[in-house]
Amino acid sequence: MADPRVLLVHGWGFGPAFWAPMRERLGWADASVADLGFFGGGQGVAPAALAAFCQEDRPVLAVGHSLGFLWLASQVALPAGSFLAGINAFGCFAARPDFSAGAAPRLLARMAQGLDKAPLTVVNDFRARCGAAALPDGATLDVPALRNGLALLREGDARASLARMGARVAVLASEDDPIVPQAMSVASLPASLNPVWATGGHLLPQTAPDACAAFVSQCRQTMREMRP
Repeated sequence: MADPRVLLVHGWGFGPAFWAPMRERLGWADASVADLGFFGGGQGVAPAALAAFCQEDRPVLAVGHSLGFLWLASQVALPAGSFLAGINAFGCFAARPDFSAGAAPRLLARMAQGLDKAPLTVVNDFRARCGAAALPDGATLDVPALRNGLALLREGDARASLARMGARVAVLASEDDPIVPQAMSVASLPASLNPVWATGGHLLPQTAPDACAAFVSQCRQTMREMRP
């Protein structure tokens, strides 16, 4: 049986190039990269095409960073036999009555309001919190796409669907993540899921690419071993 297809989905405020350090370590020429369109799109599989991509001829190893994981877990139906891998990931981000470990919804609301007047400032403020370089003045931003991403962070909840996936989901989390603290990681994931822990902040595919490559490679091996 052929190896599963591989799909990488980046998080909010980033693009397909985010994965470059990890992809270099993996050396997988067949990995596809999604483009959620925050910088205008066109560099990978677009959101509208993700569902069709995932339902093609064989299972998918779907790897999501941060919002990208929540997107995969809540917006895309993966075919039978697929595996969902998360890095700096969560099943729910914004706090709600049954999820006190989440981020305050008002913070996301302020970011959404700021997109109307100064989108580059909002994105660069977030990137600074992550430890990423600022985008240059004049950078192309797609404000509706950014706003949709914030709406998913505010409203998305994939905890039930992750629980149904059982052993076909794994997460690499960071012990020093300023965006997704350990308490949020643990509380937002099924109790049966034990995250793999690393250090390197919120941008593990860039700050700890070797650990991320090893994690994703292990997920692919797990898929092979789970085949009937």
